[in-house]
Amino acid sequence: MTAFPSSPRWPAWVLGALAGGGLALAAPATAQTYRGVNLAGAAYSSNKLPGRYGYDYLYPKPAEVDYFTQAGMNTFRLSVLWERLQPTLSGPLDEKELQRVSQFIAYAQAHNAATVLDIHNYGRYRGQEVGTPGVPDAAFADLWARLTQAFGNNTHVLFGLMNEPQQHDAGAWKDAVQAAIDAIRKAGGHNLILVPGIGWDGGHSFAKLNGPALSQLHDPDNKLLYEVHEYFDADASGTKADCIAPDKAVDRLRPFTDWLHANHARGFLGEFGVSRQPECVKLLDPILSHLRDNADVWTGWTYWAAGPLWGNYMFTLEPDHGTDRPQMTAIRPFLAGGTH
Repeated sequence: MTAFPSSPRWPAWVLGALAGGGLALAAPATAQTYRGVNLAGAAYSSNKLPGRYGYDYLYPKPAEVDYFTQAGMNTFRLSVLWERLQPTLSGPLDEKELQRVSQFIAYAQAHNAATVLDIHNYGRYRGQEVGTPGVPDAAFADLWARLTQAFGNNTHVLFGLMNEPQQHDAGAWKDAVQAAIDAIRKAGGHNLILVPGIGWDGGHSFAKLNGPALSQLHDPDNKLLYEVHEYFDADASGTKADCIAPDKAVDRLRPFTDWLHANHARGFLGEFGVSRQPECVKLLDPILSHLRDNADVWTGWTYWAAGPLWGNYMFTLEPDHGTDRPQMTAIRPFLAGGTH
């Protein structure tokens, strides 16, 4: 869990987003539109605000983008902290932090890769929950209106509204999400919007826990992607090296896949990961095959995670002295240019 460090149909909105300088469209039979990895670092030391750049936190380096794009990835989920981007609630964005985000997006875009701008705050601002008097929905909407002014209409930027919101009521969270969607569209943004759910954003529980409320969302652009996270240890927490049996892995995703089909919705697997244990690496083939085979509703995925600050973290895709991690070897056949 991040509290720690058959022939698919392509909707017209996807084709439109990819036209004229957008992402190169992968062959529909091989993979989703978006295939990539979480690059961590910019949301580190969340207990130190704003923190010292280059010491408490840092942004991904060009070499990280180079390695993964050369491997065939085309998407990076970039975790950032709300408080660093907007030091005062409903106030202006911090120019230096915004520049760091912009520089990363530009470098990724130059390598034909998209960036998911992920507000990695668990539904809170300085510890206060979105939707409470201290952090009203309007303040959350204000953040996204300002980010839209900076990155609206860039087809290489997807708006990840919030990482794993810890609200206790899906209906209340739906209101906050709708406020953000309305603010983005009012500000003129036509970006894809990733909508997370409460309950650690678990894919296995989304349909029951979040489905009734979040299915009520309205987007005039019809560009919502419902984002889920899924891990494959016994309790789905993503905190253990052990994993469930390969034939059980897809069972964790299937309820959400079914919900997407039933609701004519589209999904994005924003986080998933397995340890380097051989029996766990074997899970990646059925997981990614399931996403590929249901690419009419699964638009993409980003593996958790990579970045040099992870060290020898059990899930990391960061190469080991230039050598692919076992997980990366298993993922490569599902990337652009891969064979499977």
